[in-house]
Amino acid sequence: MANERVIPWQPTVIAGPKQALLVTPETAELMIKNSKRPLFVLGPLVKEDPLLTFATRIAEKWKLPVVTTADAYKPFNDKGLNPTSYGVVEIVNLLKDPEWKGVNGEGQHDLVIFLGCIYYIASQGLSTLKHFAPHLKTLTICKFFHSNADASFPNMKDEEWFKYLEKMGAGG
Repeated sequence: MANERVIPWQPTVIAGPKQALLVTPETAELMIKNSKRPLFVLGPLVKEDPLLTFATRIAEKWKLPVVTTADAYKPFNDKGLNPTSYGVVEIVNLLKDPEWKGVNGEGQHDLVIFLGCIYYIASQGLSTLKHFAPHLKTLTICKFFHSNADASFPNMKDEEWFKYLEKMGAGG
């Protein structure tokens, strides 16, 4: 056993058979363009600038219906986005149901974009959707890679992340 190589546990690498695709802003935009009923879920980590402005521009540019979680409702409502407010567990449970009519009553969403949810909660929600919502694609545009999403931005520093978000909201 002395020659046995020990490989450390790496949760973002050992994510099972279906791992997230690393995406650029251009690929993320393509996913949004190709969706019929996207949904933008915003968590409490983006309720202050510059992230508040980036998220608002992205929502406006792509005309995305917005769900806020935790205490993010007021800043986004003040920006004029008219968000719907749900707890993160509540919105994940609704998204699992293929019969749910979506936040606007127009039918279940086919793409959910997450930004600013607390990592460990988002990870569990994305895992739930990965296993129990085959009708749905998930995209995270957070600064940390989410292995349970279908597509995710890579791990990056704030400056690079802000450039990614700016590209997605440019011309909004």
